[in-house]
Amino acid sequence: MSDHSLELQKSIFDTLSGDSTITSTYGANVYDYIPDNTSFPYVKLGEETSVDNGTKTLQGNEHTLVIHTFSQYRGSKEVKNIMSRIYALLHESSLSVSGASLVNLRFEFSDVIKENDGLTTHGLQRFRAVVFDS
Repeated sequence: MSDHSLELQKSIFDTLSGDSTITSTYGANVYDYIPDNTSFPYVKLGEETSVDNGTKTLQGNEHTLVIHTFSQYRGSKEVKNIMSRIYALLHESSLSVSGASLVNLRFEFSDVIKENDGLTTHGLQRFRAVVFDS
C-alpha cells in the first residue's frame, strides 16, 4: 500500500505547469520550491495532509492539498484569473495518478489576502483528493 502522495503531486504539477493559459497567457510559472528572485506571478504547490480512508478490500487515502498563487498586479484580478483557471483544471477532473485510481478531486475553498509587504496578493485554494490503490 502506498499513499500515492508523490504521484498525485506530480500529476497536479504536470497539469498546471503544462497549461498554456497559466504559463503563457498569465505568464505564471508553477513551483514545488520557489527559487530566489522568482518573478511574479507564480503558483506554488503547498501544504498537504493525508488520512487513511481504506476499506477492508481497498487501500486508500484522502489528501487535502493547498495551492498558492502570488501576484504583484495592482488589485486581485490577476490572482483571481489564475485561481479560476486552476479551479477549471482540477475541480472534478480525472487526472491520471501513476499506480493509483483517483476517485475524485474536488475544490473545497479559496481565500485571497494581501501580504504584509502591501504589494503581493496571495491566493490560496484547497482541494480534496480521494485515491485508492489500483
